[in-house]
Amino acid sequence: MLRIEDLLIAGWVAIASPLIFRFDGNKGPFDPDQPIQGLVELASMVGVLLCLAARQKVDPARPPQPSLVNRGAVGPLVGALLLVTISGFTALGAPTAAIYIVLIATAAGMVAIRVAGPPLSVFVRRALVSPFVMVSAGLYWTFIESVMGSSGATTIHRLAPLNPHSAPVLLFLFAFSAIYYAMLIFAPRQIAEREGGAIEWLLRYAAFVASIVLGIGWLGVLST
Repeated sequence: MLRIEDLLIAGWVAIASPLIFRFDGNKGPFDPDQPIQGLVELASMVGVLLCLAARQKVDPARPPQPSLVNRGAVGPLVGALLLVTISGFTALGAPTAAIYIVLIATAAGMVAIRVAGPPLSVFVRRALVSPFVMVSAGLYWTFIESVMGSSGATTIHRLAPLNPHSAPVLLFLFAFSAIYYAMLIFAPRQIAEREGGAIEWLLRYAAFVASIVLGIGWLGVLST
């Protein structure tokens, strides 16, 4: 029910991302002058687009899978792709003309891969999508900072257990996490392999929420 991607995401959100967020808390997801972050985000996008364009290798032993539309992932996926694309180009400070050229070249490449590229196995498709999922999970805290409009230390102060105003903030935090998870983790993984039922994905989301709780603890310790 839990896959290796879920364990990697949980560790990343609970431990690594809070550390990065705390020591580089002045940079938001749509701030310029972040060339490394921009390149990593756009590189992870390439994997998703390649997976999206390539044909899937047919496995006769696997039962027919429901369509992407039936799994409700199309809308969240479009939002995720737009979000990370805008963040990546903004972080690089790329001029508008260069963005158009890259987008046109990418669209042409996707058509060529669809027509002439070999079908990809599920293992390869999961490997292509995993970097995007990890990058998206790592951006969680910077999105929270931008949405709440506060610095890292202020955010943690508002989430303090003894703070009487923390309950609505925590409620918003977890509501936001559900939307975030659907867009940036669930939808891309459905592109790689349309698997898992409601119970499996609820368990995986619960692991994500648990990692957020642990991350809040880390941020609280680092902010003291």
